[in-house]
Amino acid sequence: MKIKLLLVLVLSLFLINREVFANEKQVVRVAISNQSFSNYEHQNVKISSIDTMRIVDMSQAIQIEPVEEGKIVEIQMIDSLFNIYIDGELKYEKLNGPLLFSSNKELQIVELDRKGKPAKYLGMLELKHSKNNIAFNIINVIDMQNYLRGVVSNEMPASFGLEALKAQAIAARNYATNAQINSNYDVVDSTASQVYYGLNSYKEIPDLAIEQTKGIYALYDEKPITALYFSTSPGITDDWDDVFGNGVYSGKHPYLKARYDLDNKPLKNEKEVEEFLKGKDNGLDIKSPKFRWEFEFSRVELEEVLHSTLQQQSKLGFVSPNYDGDIKIEGLKEIKATKRTQSGKIIEAEIISKTGDYKIKSQLAIRRIFKKNGSMLPSTIFFVEPSRKEEALLDENEDSGLIKIFDFSADDKYPKSFKFIGGGFGHGVGMSQYGAYSLASSGKKYPEILNHYYSDIKISTMPKVVEQTLYDMNFKTEFYFEPSVYDKAFLYINNTRGVSEFPFKINDIEFSETAHIASKKVVKINITDYLKEGLNIIDFAPLAHNNKGRYIIYRVEFENEQRD
Repeated sequence: MKIKLLLVLVLSLFLINREVFANEKQVVRVAISNQSFSNYEHQNVKISSIDTMRIVDMSQAIQIEPVEEGKIVEIQMIDSLFNIYIDGELKYEKLNGPLLFSSNKELQIVELDRKGKPAKYLGMLELKHSKNNIAFNIINVIDMQNYLRGVVSNEMPASFGLEALKAQAIAARNYATNAQINSNYDVVDSTASQVYYGLNSYKEIPDLAIEQTKGIYALYDEKPITALYFSTSPGITDDWDDVFGNGVYSGKHPYLKARYDLDNKPLKNEKEVEEFLKGKDNGLDIKSPKFRWEFEFSRVELEEVLHSTLQQQSKLGFVSPNYDGDIKIEGLKEIKATKRTQSGKIIEAEIISKTGDYKIKSQLAIRRIFKKNGSMLPSTIFFVEPSRKEEALLDENEDSGLIKIFDFSADDKYPKSFKFIGGGFGHGVGMSQYGAYSLASSGKKYPEILNHYYSDIKISTMPKVVEQTLYDMNFKTEFYFEPSVYDKAFLYINNTRGVSEFPFKINDIEFSETAHIASKKVVKINITDYLKEGLNIIDFAPLAHNNKGRYIIYRVEFENEQRD
C-alpha cells in the first residue's frame, strides 16, 4: 500500500553537520574485572559453555577446533602470547590473538562469581592485549538491550516500579552510548561505569522496562545527553559545573542543572544549610535511608583516620599543603566548609589542627577523607557539630536530679568528638534514583521523571543518517511506543542537503511519493496514527544515485500536550 503524506509542518532552517551526531550504539564492549572489581588486566582465565564453544584467533582469522559442551578452556598469557589448554591439556600455544569465544548458549567464566553465582554472559567474550601488552582484557561483546538487562536491576531495585525503571533504563542507555573508556572497551562492569553482572542480573520487571523503552533516548541539541544519576538527593540536586567543572567529564552539560524538590531554594549560608538538613520531609527522597544521616567520630578516632586519608588524597593532588604524614594530625580543632554549591554540597573544606591546617578540594576527595568504618561519607552535604564536654546523669536520686559535668585537663581543650550531620548519597548531579521512585509512586510516567531531573531535553529516537550505499541495505530505526504515555509522535526529517526523494516505510505502510516533503528544508510530520502500541519500525531506503554526496537525517520525537 502506497500513501502520500500530507501533514507537513515546515520548521525554521538550522545548520546541520552530520559529524555531530552519535551513531545509535548497537553493541557494547564491557571489560570484566576480577572477583574484587579491582583489576581489569588478567594473566589467565577459564571459560566454559553448556553448548559447543567456538574460538577464533582473530590475528589470523583462524577458527580453532570447536570445544565440546562442558569442557573447560584455560587461557594463559606467556610472553605476550596466548596458550590454550582444554581440560588441562595444552592444545594451542603462542597465539597472537585477540581470541574470540562464542556459543549458542551463555559463556561462563569459571572461578568468577557475580551475585553469588557463577559469572555467565550472553554475546561473545574477547581476550585482547591490554595497554602494557603483558596481560589481557576480558571483554563481553554484547548487544545494547542485553547489556542493559545486566545493568538496570543492579542500579535500581525492581520494587521501585516500572516507570522509575524505564527512566533508569533510558539513563543507562544514554550513558553507554556516550561511553568509551579506551580503544579496547566502552565501559567496565563496576561502579566506575555502571554495575554489570551479565546473565545473573536478568529480572522480569527491569527487563520489561528495557523492552518498553527500546530505541528511546534523552536528547539535548540532537545529541544523547550524559545522563548522570545517583542514589539519593537531600532535596536539591546540583549543577554539573559546580561539581564536575574541573574536567572530570569533558564538554558542556547545560541539561545538568540544579533541581529543587517541593519549595526548596538555593542554600546561601551555613545557617540555611543547617536548617535545611534538620528538615525531615523537605524532599522527594524521604524513603531513602540516606535522605538524612549522622556519623560521630571521637577526636582521636578522626585524627587517626585523617593521618591515613590525607596522605592518600595528597598523592592525588587534592590536599594543600601536601600532607606526608611526618607530622601527625593532633589537636583537631575545627572542620570548616570554605566553599559550597547551591545545594549545600561542600566542594572545598579546611581542617584546622594544632599541628597544621589543610585545605581539601573536590567533593569526592572530601568524602574519601572523612571515612567512617572504612567507608567514605555518603555525600558532602553536611555540617559538623563539635562536642567540648561530656554530660552524664548522676545515679537516680530523688533529692538531686543534678547533671554532672566532667572537667578535663589542659590537654582536653580540643573537642572530644565531631558529629557529621548530612543528607543525600552520591555526587548529586542528574537523576536521583530514590526521587525517581517517589515520582513513579505518585503516578508520574518516565518522561516526566526524566524531565524533572534533566533540563530542556527531548525524548526521541537517535538521529540517523540516510545516504547512498553500495549495499542493498536500508536504514532502520526500531522503537517502542506507548499511547498511554505519549499523545503524539512526530517524524523529523532534516533535508538541508536538498535530497530529491527519500521513500520510507512506517511499519508496513509505504510512503514513496515524498517529493513534496523533499522540497522543504526541515519537516515535522505527525505519525501517531501509523504507530501501534509496542515495537515500531521506520525503514528508509538508500538514496538514489542522483543524490550522490547528499544525505538526510531523521528521528522520531515523542510529545504529550498535557504534560509537556
